Amino acid sequence: MRPQDAQLLAEKMTRELYRIAQAYGKEHPFRFEDLTHDFAVMLEHEALQHISLKFYRPTGQREVLVEYNYALHAGRPTFHLDDAQGLGIVPLSPPFDMSLVVHRDVQQGRYTARLRLNWGDAPEFSRRQGFTHQDGNTASRTGGRASKQVYMDETLRCAGRVKFFLPHKQYGFITGGDGVDIFFHQNNVQGFTPRTGQAVTYLSLVTPRGIQAKDVRTA
Repeated sequence: MRPQDAQLLAEKMTRELYRIAQAYGKEHPFRFEDLTHDFAVMLEHEALQHISLKFYRPTGQREVLVEYNYALHAGRPTFHLDDAQGLGIVPLSPPFDMSLVVHRDVQQGRYTARLRLNWGDAPEFSRRQGFTHQDGNTASRTGGRASKQVYMDETLRCAGRVKFFLPHKQYGFITGGDGVDIFFHQNNVQGFTPRTGQAVTYLSLVTPRGIQAKDVRTA
């Protein structure tokens, strides 16, 4: 990838990682400039493969609650991450910690001397059953050369009741346990037709367009 393109993409990626961390009240343990620089070097050498921002319980097992994944695939170096919509934020209750994990091709140390940060081996994390939401907008905008996903642990599931569902429009609203109405789409309903008053469970995602229910199931 050309250095100019690598720098622009690295800045966009780092900006989004910082935005998500800020939304969860966490600070990255490294400077914005240093992280952007290292990402740009990896992108320039086509060595950056996958980035994962993990939020986990501070236990010995490091149980992952929410995980934001950014995959960079092979292809022409013209893609960009489309962060106009964003993946959304999953509500979490403390305590939880944050960690950044980067998968890269070290290329036998070909570019190591140019890096500013010490990229050591990542610790082990555990992940239970959960739901993964794919940002199809990014994949379509980049021709499949970049994708974004957010993983939500099953323990974050909420309970509510269907306020109404419009089959012809394929969407409806759920009233959560706190009384807040949450939008859901037919695409996120798992194997049933919602009806008014029906008890359901769901995973909550706070997006730029409001709160949305994902992986809606019968209670």
